[in-house]
Amino acid sequence: MAKFKFENLKFEQIMKDYATIRETTIPDAVHLNARLLCVEFARRTQPFGNDENVGKERVRKDISNVIKPPIYFLKFLERTKNPRLQNNLRKLFFNRRFGDIQQVLNKIGFGNRFAVVDSSSMPGVHKANRNHRTGRAFSRPDKFYIAEDSSPLQSYIQTKQKMVGLAKSGWAECAKQLRRVTSSATRGIPSWVNRHSAGLGEVQDRTDNPFAPVVVLSNRLPWADQVLRPTEQLNGTALVAQKMKKEMETILKKRQLKLQEAS
Repeated sequence: MAKFKFENLKFEQIMKDYATIRETTIPDAVHLNARLLCVEFARRTQPFGNDENVGKERVRKDISNVIKPPIYFLKFLERTKNPRLQNNLRKLFFNRRFGDIQQVLNKIGFGNRFAVVDSSSMPGVHKANRNHRTGRAFSRPDKFYIAEDSSPLQSYIQTKQKMVGLAKSGWAECAKQLRRVTSSATRGIPSWVNRHSAGLGEVQDRTDNPFAPVVVLSNRLPWADQVLRPTEQLNGTALVAQKMKKEMETILKKRQLKLQEAS
């Protein structure tokens, strides 16, 4: 889980200036800029950026690293130096006799290095070969897994690709819970992130405390801290502070121009 406390203590002076120039309260200013932070954290959470296709391609590679299409069995055969055995296994492969292939490989001691995967066992095989801290597949699976058919493998990949944006969605849900934000709370967060509603975002709103207005944003995805590194959290926070300063400068310039025109 990734948790971030957004308060006016670290940005005390800039938050006060921002509230004054925007002619709003400090609690309102905390909420407004917590929303900006949600947008920035969503962008910086992997897959980095706002391109859904980047995430989809990563999912495809992740699954393909564990479960290979049937044609990859021919590459597996290259490990066998016996020409007769190669030919027999190749014939079994083209006749789709996967059960017989497994029996042959068991007899020669290769059975523990190879497994045929059907559609029902794909989720279990994929999960068993994923790092539960990061959600990513291991670079070297425990076996050479071959899909029994390419179509179920493609369907499984497409199903998983629909989950792209789930990690980012925790921050979108946090933005929606910022009650002092009256405009579109998720403005700047792509629709393919907003479509998820897994309940991963949590906001602790303590801005009613006049001495220390605080908002705590939490993304409860188990590996959220792995897909949004501490350095990215710091960079996101710094960028939000810069946006606040830039907005204040713009407001002051406009007011100065109006005063000049009035005089």
